[in-house]
Amino acid sequence: MTEQKLRALMQRDVVEPSEEFDERIALQLKNLTRKKEPKMKRNASIIVAVALVLVLGMSTALAAFNDDVNQLLYQIWPQAAMALRPVNLVSESQGIRMEVVSAVLNETESLVTLTMQDLEDDRIDETTDLFDSAILQLPYDGAGTVIQTDYDPETKTASFAVHMDFNMDHPAESDKVSFRVSRFLSHKREQTVDLTPYIVGTIEEADSMPVPAIRGWGGSPASKDDHQTVTDKVSRLRVLNTQRSLEIPIADGVTLTGIGMIDGAFHVQIRYSDVLHTDNHGFLTLTSHDGKSYMDAGLPEIGSVSWFGENHDSWEEYIFEQYPDNLSDATLQGTFTTASPATEGDWYVTFPLSLIQTQKNQ
Repeated sequence: MTEQKLRALMQRDVVEPSEEFDERIALQLKNLTRKKEPKMKRNASIIVAVALVLVLGMSTALAAFNDDVNQLLYQIWPQAAMALRPVNLVSESQGIRMEVVSAVLNETESLVTLTMQDLEDDRIDETTDLFDSAILQLPYDGAGTVIQTDYDPETKTASFAVHMDFNMDHPAESDKVSFRVSRFLSHKREQTVDLTPYIVGTIEEADSMPVPAIRGWGGSPASKDDHQTVTDKVSRLRVLNTQRSLEIPIADGVTLTGIGMIDGAFHVQIRYSDVLHTDNHGFLTLTSHDGKSYMDAGLPEIGSVSWFGENHDSWEEYIFEQYPDNLSDATLQGTFTTASPATEGDWYVTFPLSLIQTQKNQ
């Protein structure tokens, strides 16, 4: 499998991510990216491979996908993958054709495989993700993960797998169920920008303000017991004053708006344009002259905090509580992922729930 395809595999949308499943998927994909052979194999997957041989003799639900994709699904979600049922239903919107290839609802776990093909233009590519919009519509709370599993440039077709876990204590009761996608991102661009020239002279105490209504924050609390403590700390943060914004464009949809010291911590402020339609985002790395990375220096409780501004822009403040003694000798780099506004549409298929629902202990 090519490195380009493996990068595509790493593109995934997360809808209310479950920590357990997110860690499991990340570990599986990390293991897969170490392989250079055409087929992805792991010694630890011998039992799964045996199950795969048994199941492939009885089912053609994954026949539309190549062996690498099938193996990936069996390694990450073995129970659901082995129970997939053919669906083969099509929906078209905005010149894009969606086909739901197979699906299963195995007790509280669902897995759907599908393809998206552009019939008119070049809006589908190897970077396409479904932007938190793919869902098997059941009247239960659920958490899900979407990964792009393959891309065929000749047919402009991307393949995806959508996995969800639902909070229900008994089998779903319904005559029909729908699967829907409402938007997708494509032609995503990743670039690394050297921000070191903006660390000019002595970094002084900056004009600050209370953090606005918090959109989210990133960091690594010492333990789950510390979550409330960290939340309280975030609410008391002060950030660089947006009324004194630098307004330095550094990438498409990315603007450097501030840099300075607040209460002994080094702050860098970035504004991402129209994130509700582009998912523009990024991260910063601060490195000393001897190569020490301060992204990896311990596990800071608060690594960043973000809030919404006008026009669906997102302001994000990166906070380095640890930093080199001499910032003038440090290197600051940003890695940013940007995209054009999402393609909107309404792709959905409806089918009998009994077509994909397995029986308990089946």
